[in-house]
Amino acid sequence: MSKGMNHFVLVVYSNALASLILLPATFFFTRITLMQNCVIIGVIYNSPTLASALANLIPAFTFFLLVIFRFVSAAMPFDFVV
Repeated sequence: MSKGMNHFVLVVYSNALASLILLPATFFFTRITLMQNCVIIGVIYNSPTLASALANLIPAFTFFLLVIFRFVSAAMPFDFVV
């Protein structure tokens, strides 16, 4: 044991310490992960058409949320630059 700690033991100790430090933080962010898993499971159980349409509907959902929370007005003129 005059050579010091084994490198593999050092890796295991550092990973265990990092897990113990970061583990409490996962309980605060579990709802986001749980929601993402529920959405993915819901898409798996539905048709491929729905799965491909949801990706294209994300901007529309975002716009409706912006109108609901009054970040943008629905009557606001949009300037499209071509």
